[in-house]
Amino acid sequence: MFDKRPRKTFRQLFGEKQVFTPCVWDCYSAKAAEMAGFEAILLSGASLGFSMSGVPDMGLHNQEELVWATDRISDYSPLPLIIDADDCFGDVAQAYRTCRRLAKAGAAAILLEDTPNERGYARFGRAMEKATLEGKLDGNIEHPVISQELWLAKIKAALDACADTDCVVIARTESKLEKGLDDAIERCVKAEELGAEMTYVHGLRTLEECQKVNAALPGWKMFGDIAWVNGKPFVELDDIGALGFNLVTMHYLEKGSMYGMMDFGKRVFAEQSTRYSDEHDMGGYTKEEQRNLLERDIGWMDAEEEWKRI
Repeated sequence: MFDKRPRKTFRQLFGEKQVFTPCVWDCYSAKAAEMAGFEAILLSGASLGFSMSGVPDMGLHNQEELVWATDRISDYSPLPLIIDADDCFGDVAQAYRTCRRLAKAGAAAILLEDTPNERGYARFGRAMEKATLEGKLDGNIEHPVISQELWLAKIKAALDACADTDCVVIARTESKLEKGLDDAIERCVKAEELGAEMTYVHGLRTLEECQKVNAALPGWKMFGDIAWVNGKPFVELDDIGALGFNLVTMHYLEKGSMYGMMDFGKRVFAEQSTRYSDEHDMGGYTKEEQRNLLERDIGWMDAEEEWKRI
C-alpha cells in the first residue's frame, strides 16, 4: 500500500561509488530527480530560499523553515537527502541544535560551512563567476569566513549531534575564495581529524586543484556545483572520482522546471485553453505513466478506503 522501498544510508551509497547528485527544494523536484534515475538529492539553500520566500540566496531562511523542508522531503523521497545547512544559524550550541533537529527530521548528511551568518551565493556570485572565467579564484574575492577555531568547534558540535544517527557531517569550507587553497585544505584536514567523514573545499575548478586536495585529504570528498563554462566542464567526473570525490552536486532542476512551466504557460495563456497541457505526452509517456509521474504512488486513496471499512 504505502511506499516501502528500502532506503540506503549516506554511508552505504557513497561508500560504493561516486554519486552525481542534483539540488532540489520540495517534494516535486525530489520526485523529478528520482524518476530521472538519480540516487541521492541535496536540499539547496539557494533553491529553498527562492521557492519558499522568493528571495535570492542571502541566507534569509531560518532553522524552522529548513527543518520543515527536510522533514517533508525526507518523508516523501526514498533517496538519501543531503542538507545545505549553511552556517547552522549561529554559534556552537546552535550548530549542535540545528544538526540534531535535521538528523531527527531525516537528513542523511549535513553540510556545515565556515561563513558568517550573512552568507549566500547572491552576495558574491557575480564576482565569483567573473573570476572563474578568468581562471582566478584564490584570494580574488572578498568573502569572509569565521576563524578556523570557531568552525572546528562547530564541526565538533555537529558530530556530537549526529553521533547516534545515520546522518553524516560534511565539513565545508569557503576560505579558498579569500584566503587561498592551502588555508582551505588545512581547515579540512583538521575537520577530518576531528571525525568529519566527508570534506568539501568550495570553489575548486580544475583537476590540478582536486589532485592537491586529494594529496592532503585521501578520504571522502565533495565537489560542489559542477557546471560547463565556454563549452567545457570544470572537471571530468571520472577524473575526480578516482581522487575520492564521490559526491558531485549540480543545479539543473531550477532551469528545467522554469522552462517547462513557461512553455506550458505561454501556450495555455495564448490559446486560452488547457488543450496543450492536457494533450501533451511529456516526451512519449502514456496517460497512466504521466499520472504516476505527477502523483505519489503509495496508495493514499486505497488506504483511506481501507481505513473506512469497519
